[in-house]
Amino acid sequence: MKPLFLSVCLLLAVVAFGQTPKSEEKSDPAKEAIAVINKLFAAMRAKDAEAMRACFSAEGQLAATQRREGKPGVRVFNGEAFAKLIVETKGVLKERMYKPEAIVSGDLVLVRGRYGFYVDDRFSHCGTNSFHLMQMADGWKIVNAASTIEPESCEPEAKEKQ
Repeated sequence: MKPLFLSVCLLLAVVAFGQTPKSEEKSDPAKEAIAVINKLFAAMRAKDAEAMRACFSAEGQLAATQRREGKPGVRVFNGEAFAKLIVETKGVLKERMYKPEAIVSGDLVLVRGRYGFYVDDRFSHCGTNSFHLMQMADGWKIVNAASTIEPESCEPEAKEKQ
């Protein structure tokens, strides 16, 4: 009787503990990185400085082209300065990247794509965004970004209502 009891207990143990865990969904770094960028755009629209800063790493920065008197230039912001600029800008700011592309390389994701930008309901400009995000202990964060600002020659997708 004892061998039968031990066999049943062993069988139950194998069944209970030997099961392979249910397959967990694998994370998709590309989707997660694009989600961070969309959170940034939502925070810009809401003028939520804390939410904007949370999208950047502590050392993260954003550079944007700036033409003055026909000469090329660049403005560079850290997360704090960028959030301050957006909060202080009048109007509701709406940015959308259409057809973003993501390239994943381990803990680094490059997301790039064309975008359209509106102030309130008025089309302002389009351009190209390029975001580098890195996996940090608290999730994906923007470590570097660059954007062109192109007021003319925008694709029809850029001018679609936001």
